[in-house]
Amino acid sequence: MLKPLISFVLLLLTFCVCDSQPNSLKEIKLPEIGKWMERSSGKPADWLGTRFQNKELIEPINVVIIDAFAKTRTESIRKLMIACQKEGYTDREGHSSGYYARIDTNRLSQLPDEHRRALSDRNFLFPNNHGRIMGPEYFEGKYIFVGAFSREAFRFFSRAHHVYQSFTIARNDFCEKLGRGHIYRIIGECNLENRINSRWITTGDHDGEAILLYATR
Repeated sequence: MLKPLISFVLLLLTFCVCDSQPNSLKEIKLPEIGKWMERSSGKPADWLGTRFQNKELIEPINVVIIDAFAKTRTESIRKLMIACQKEGYTDREGHSSGYYARIDTNRLSQLPDEHRRALSDRNFLFPNNHGRIMGPEYFEGKYIFVGAFSREAFRFFSRAHHVYQSFTIARNDFCEKLGRGHIYRIIGECNLENRINSRWITTGDHDGEAILLYATR
């Protein structure tokens, strides 16, 4: 009698966990998300003043991470940092830091918060995908993070010693790697309407979309 009862309880728990996962973007309500990663001054981050195609290069938010399972802010951060490290995006030196992003009405600081460090898949002396994650913001029972990811190459004689290569490549690589693990999955894209290609300002190859990652447990 006890064994069938345990099986029923496990089945019920499995149903509850699966039922808490959104089946489509229509089931998710997001807070207002700022379009850009910001410098401490509040202005959009501009790749340390480096120009791309003779235009000012603005760094867009291109990743949104949602955690409906973490019980505390500390738990949500720890879970995310462990997942990043496991997939090769570790806290590495050689990158600019001190950035912010806006979620809802709050301005949130960068993770990790150490000086001149970011999450990167390779040493800064080599071509690498790297990014900063800001947050989280607690919104309707969920912890929300946003990220700005880009691919760069090292150039000794360039102004910032880093040359922009792509926002899209880095965004896709980061999300695909986290999405293949057991903690997060990709559930779609959200149009943040942050693609610019004017006479003076550009967001490079960014398409205006942020990929959404949702915690599975």
